[in-house]
Amino acid sequence: MPTYTMRFPSFDARSNRGEIRWELFIHRDVRDVLVTPCDDTLLVVFRGQPDVKSWTETLIEAGFPRPRFDATGGDEIMSDPRDAAA
Repeated sequence: MPTYTMRFPSFDARSNRGEIRWELFIHRDVRDVLVTPCDDTLLVVFRGQPDVKSWTETLIEAGFPRPRFDATGGDEIMSDPRDAAA
């Protein structure tokens, strides 16, 4: 499945992953939101075409800072959030 790196500069996205994930699940094509080694970065797993504009609007409306998206990435996926503690 395709992925997009989602960065929140100067924001601890890892600690807020659950809430961010929940908000993005209103978009049917978002399959998961995974942690990465960086506190400010998450990985969005989706199917179909990315809708970063709608994802951004959803997160801003929920009170999160504006994320930055990048289609590259995914090499440093952690499928289990407990891996982030390592």
